[in-house]
Amino acid sequence: MSRCPTIIEQVSRTGSILGRESRSGTLIRKGTRSSTIDEKESQPSTIDEKESSVDKDVEASPTDNDPEPTTTWGILKRWPLSTFCIVGNEFCERFSFVGMRTVLTLYVMNILAFSDDNATILFHSFIVLCYTTPLLGSIIADSYIGKFWTILWISLVYAAGNVILAVASTFSKSDNVHPYLDIIGLVVIGIGTGGIKPCVAAFAGDQFNPNHHHMISIFFSVFYFTVNAGSMISSLITPIMRTVPCNGMDSCYPMAFGIPAGLMVLATIIFISGSIFYNKLPPKENIFARVCVTVVTALKNKIVYKTSRPHWLEHYFDNHNCDEDPHCIALRKESKEGSTKCAEKRFVDDVKTIISVIIIFMPVPFFWALYDQQGSRWIIQAVAMDSRVSDSFSILPDQVITINSILVLLFIPIFQTLVYPAFEKCGIRTTPLRRLVVGGFLGALSFVICGLVQLKVNQTLPEIPGPHHSTLSIINTYTNCDLNVTSPGLPDKFIARNSSLIDNRLTDVWQMYQLEVDGGSKDVQFNFAFAGECGMNSTSYTATVQGGKTFYVIVTPQGIAQGEGSLQKPTEGSGQSSMNINFMIPCSMVPESVKWGNCASKSNKIAYNDRIAVCAVNSRSHPCNPRSSEYYGWAPNEGQKQIAKSADGSAEFVATNYAFKDVRPQKYQAYYVYYNRTVDGGVPAAEDVTAVPIEGFTFEFNTMGGVYTFTFGVQNDSGKMVNSLYKTHHQEDTNHMNSSFAYCASHPNLQHKKKNKSGSGISFLEKVAF
Repeated sequence: MSRCPTIIEQVSRTGSILGRESRSGTLIRKGTRSSTIDEKESQPSTIDEKESSVDKDVEASPTDNDPEPTTTWGILKRWPLSTFCIVGNEFCERFSFVGMRTVLTLYVMNILAFSDDNATILFHSFIVLCYTTPLLGSIIADSYIGKFWTILWISLVYAAGNVILAVASTFSKSDNVHPYLDIIGLVVIGIGTGGIKPCVAAFAGDQFNPNHHHMISIFFSVFYFTVNAGSMISSLITPIMRTVPCNGMDSCYPMAFGIPAGLMVLATIIFISGSIFYNKLPPKENIFARVCVTVVTALKNKIVYKTSRPHWLEHYFDNHNCDEDPHCIALRKESKEGSTKCAEKRFVDDVKTIISVIIIFMPVPFFWALYDQQGSRWIIQAVAMDSRVSDSFSILPDQVITINSILVLLFIPIFQTLVYPAFEKCGIRTTPLRRLVVGGFLGALSFVICGLVQLKVNQTLPEIPGPHHSTLSIINTYTNCDLNVTSPGLPDKFIARNSSLIDNRLTDVWQMYQLEVDGGSKDVQFNFAFAGECGMNSTSYTATVQGGKTFYVIVTPQGIAQGEGSLQKPTEGSGQSSMNINFMIPCSMVPESVKWGNCASKSNKIAYNDRIAVCAVNSRSHPCNPRSSEYYGWAPNEGQKQIAKSADGSAEFVATNYAFKDVRPQKYQAYYVYYNRTVDGGVPAAEDVTAVPIEGFTFEFNTMGGVYTFTFGVQNDSGKMVNSLYKTHHQEDTNHMNSSFAYCASHPNLQHKKKNKSGSGISFLEKVAF
């Protein structure tokens, strides 16, 4: 999206606007196009950028004798070779910064385990740092070491920050380096990207004769295009890198941060390679400080001297003495004898221009405070939505901002060649101010639409019980037996065979038990009356609940057991759903080929509790390859003992409750798994794995963002494994709002045909094999 620079950037680059001087030391240019560029500055400013004529009192620059070439061949012959290095540097730097920033919010949420709110705070704190440090970069460049050395040294700092962040991402979630090493990396990156921000475009402008307006215009058109091309490619590719499994995880942030880090190192190398070709202007003075002194002096003099001036800044001259001012003295020495020219007069005029620009851009921070939420809240919103455009194509949550760069590249020529000329022909002038106002209203409208979308998204977000409240569902796994449930002080419930109690805001269904918990926990007794071919008439079970959590009670032929549900929707951003497994297949029913784990005794009182996995059906590789993105495994330490009490209370069955794990949409088969060999505790290859299918356990996820629980068991009478799929209690809805529709709705220039997705409103499934 195009924009004019922020106030901070306008002020921070005053050295570029005011600092180019003639040999006499007097300012000869105002409003130079050598401006701060980033991915937000995607097209030339709409403000008139024509070079102002040189003050008549100022001697002509020697470059006036160098006429600008007018032919294509002449331009190519005179084109500064050094600009190719600058453009290449900018492309790599933009790829690095935008790529890192694109995946940052999801990294903070999933690896650093920050909440949505804290992740947003960290992201925007980083952005504030990135757009505050340009002040530091401009001061260093204008006052001390010049633009070239500022870019070089701060680029090294910038690259170091990227490397630090990439290294931090290689550590596991539980490692103590998080979040400290990550924050150090972000701070260094913020200093680096901000430090070079006011210098790169200005340094590029230094490579041209200031009178070669057409060549400068061509260069900055290419420069702006390069900025957006780097941003677009990076925001498209980096999220894909994030989704590649590595290091035994379902995501690969080391790659997502490592490649941008490599691009920043390459950007620095490219910049250094053009060193012998650069036109390196020496630093003059701290223009930022000079502007501040001018403003403060003018305000002070206005109060002290009580004189009348046409403009308040002209009060600077109330106590100004050209005979003592070093700028005026230097100018007079190089001017004709007897000259009375004042160097500060032109400078004060330029400061007036800056003040005017600042006033114009006073509303801009409010816009960017919202706009930068594309990297935080909009991504968080997209995670909670259905990202499928079609059955075979999805947009990752952090890829949504790619549309921004694409629209910039498309709409700049469309508006310049079609839209604006059409308005002009209709007698409607499209002045820069009018364009800004209309764009501001459209931006505000987009966030109103975004808020309306969030209201729909909220219907699928989990309702977290309060500290003195808990929810509980009862799941009937029998295929031929209904349940009538009573509990003192609670409403009676009827649970049909192969079903459960659910809550669903989308369909306004509220069936789960709402329990008040006065202390830390509470015991609740449930009485079950069976109707049908159940093998029993009645029984009771006491469940223990805690405030702020949700629970479920499973009624199975193996007994009655309790489990804790999940109130956390998947946040990885790859379309995952969350699932856990209540494993109730006794060792006596485990295949003979499973010779590992705890089932050597073949007891019918305990369940298998070793490694299991779900692997994609019809996988092109080995049916269960731990190094594949289609493999999700549970290690033995990810399963907890789960006691199932028999109906008469006389016996117990020891089941295994495997923890919740996020799984991508796919059709899966479950396996007993044994690792024959690992290298230094790493993930084994497919040929080093023994995988035995769990009979009858094949399922498919065709929704996103839901939470599922699966229960495996056997029939009491024959021990035959059977398959049953049904809806169960509502903890968290699947993502039913389509993200492509939401983004298009908040960007009125896009057209979209909304697709209805299956699974809308279905949040929690249970796979029962018993």
